[in-house]
Amino acid sequence: MAGVAVVVIDVQQAFFSGPNASYRGAEVIDGINRLTAAARAAGAPVFIVQHDEAGDPEVEYGSEGWQLPASLVRTGEDILVRKSVGDSFHDTPLKAQLDRLDIERLLICGYATEFCVDTGARRAALLGYRTTVVSDLHTTQQTSHLSPEQIVAHHNRVWAHSSMSGNRVSVRSLADVLATEFA
Repeated sequence: MAGVAVVVIDVQQAFFSGPNASYRGAEVIDGINRLTAAARAAGAPVFIVQHDEAGDPEVEYGSEGWQLPASLVRTGEDILVRKSVGDSFHDTPLKAQLDRLDIERLLICGYATEFCVDTGARRAALLGYRTTVVSDLHTTQQTSHLSPEQIVAHHNRVWAHSSMSGNRVSVRSLADVLATEFA
């Protein structure tokens, strides 16, 4: 399916295991697997973005925390993108790869709602992509100021009511995306 791609952001061991594992982590990964399976079956590319940061043992390139969780289904056709900041487009080949494939629409999911998912969605919209965040397929960790449920709900609302240079970020559930994008 030309024109649409799935972008999975920062679904890595460091964020989905251990004492600080993300909220609803297993459920989110299961949903991402359903989304990416449908995308692959329809011929849509899947991009897997991994955060790495030199000097941070939790997510340093090649470390255990940097690895993808075993439960995240990946194929040899998926396109891996390494990033070192919150923006999946900054100093990465992501935009060039999307443009080379004539991608106009992005379905974004992953970790962390208030950081890398938010930045990626806003940047994608600013770059002119028709951007959808899958409302039940992004997550974060417990914080001292807001619960993960509050952070996810807040960002779903903000994205649905924001415009980046006239280009909106839509927010749709996995069920809606599967029924309309890959039916």
